[in-house]
Formats: sequence, C-alpha cells, structure tokens
Amino acid sequence: MRQTEAIDAIAGAAMADGLVEAALLKGSFGRGDEDAFSDVDLYLVASPAAREAVLARRQAYLAAFDEPVFLEEVSFGLPQLVAIFDDATHVDLYVALREEIGHEDPIRVWSDPSGLFEGFAWERAAVSDETLARLFSSALYCIVEADSAYRRDNYACAAKILCDAAGSAAVLLRWPDDPTHAFLVLKKLNQIVSPERYRLLEGIYAHLSGPELPRAARLLTQALGAFLAEAGPSLRAQLDLRFWEWVRSGLGTTLFPAGR
Repeated sequence: MRQTEAIDAIAGAAMADGLVEAALLKGSFGRGDEDAFSDVDLYLVASPAAREAVLARRQAYLAAFDEPVFLEEVSFGLPQLVAIFDDATHVDLYVALREEIGHEDPIRVWSDPSGLFEGFAWERAAVSDETLARLFSSALYCIVEADSAYRRDNYACAAKILCDAAGSAAVLLRWPDDPTHAFLVLKKLNQIVSPERYRLLEGIYAHLSGPELPRAARLLTQALGAFLAEAGPSLRAQLDLRFWEWVRSGLGTTLFPAGR
C-alpha cells in the first residue's frame, strides 16, 4: 500500500537522523485493521533533549516520501503535523516523549532499537453506561430541537441537528458489537454492525433534506429502539425511558406532524 511506502520513507528518515528513539504507529495501523483508505498516525518518540530538534525536522522527514500538498500544525495534547500528499495519502505526524505514549490504544512498533516499548500493554475501558445514557438522551433531545427548526422552515438547521443525533445513534448501535471502540462512531461502521443496523443510519443521512426530514427522525427513533433492545436491566435503569416514549409516540403528531 502507498501508506506503507510513506511510513517507511518518513520513519526511515527520522531514525536515520539519530534524533528519534523509536517510531510507532497508532490508529488503524496500530490496531492492525488498516486498509487502502486509512490515514497514518505515525509517532516519533524523542528524548526531552532532542524534542525541539525533531519538531524542527518534521517537514524534512515528510519530504523523504513526497512534497505535501497540504500541511497544518495542530495539537491535541501532542504536537501534530497533518500532511496530505498528491495521491491523497494522509499522514498525521506526532512527536512525543516516551511517557506521553498513552496506553489506551495498541501500538505497532516500526523501529525501537533500544527496546523502549518491549512489553507494551494497552487497555481501554468499554464505553460506560453513563455515556450511553447521555447519548441516548441527547439524540432524543435533538429530535425535539430539530422539529422546532423544521416547523420554522429552517431545513438546514433541522438537518444539522438530526445529523448530530445520528452520530450519537451510531455510537449506540456500535456499542453491542464493539464496546471498546464505540467512540470511533461511524468509522468502518459498515464492517462492524449488522447490515440492517447500518441501513438505518444510511437512511437517516439519506433523508436529511426538506420534506424528507420527518422520515429521518423516524429512522432515528428506530435506531434508538434497536439500541434499547440490546440494553440490559442495569443500563435501562439509567435511560430516560419516559422521554423516549414521549418522543417515539409523538412522531407524526406532536413532533414532525404529518401533512405539514
């Protein structure tokens, strides 16, 4: 794959510089579920003394593969240089100290000459019942808010709100089959959940326009109902089932009235 060529070139240049202690992969490549469309999350591990020098050399490392058509500096706790190349290969290049490599996700070691990551173990807790309950209520609330926008003829606003709700529903539908990585939401969802559940989400997104919005809202409640069917007694006890029944029974009358 083209991504493998990018990894070899960029990580190879970094390691050859003598400033980097290890090169690691996270994300899809770290989990081992990458495909031809995956982006690359490449981590360069540096000592405190070499960190600034490695940061200054990142563009040179990227250029060892190709000249990017897009570069953006961002930070989500670690310095990250986002690079997109002419063939759409996408590399997120991070610089981290050894202790900054978190243990919530698996890694794949590309180079670790000193064995710094021998015995590396990862552990991520499954999404909590509290989070599931919050997403369930949030999706229901979004249906109510979208109804108000819909009745004001603000279809764009209603579509945006239902789109947000669909994201919550995606986590809920993913949870029974993939509780540890449900936070990935829609990513590769068609490979995780049943075809029937995936079609529910496809249907929501397919009806996010104008007079089709009530259909999107109804499909959204079906998705929430599919989640509810998987919830055990302890989880159900945390769900706002009274609100659920009010929203579900009110579709077509109180909410998104028919014949409008």
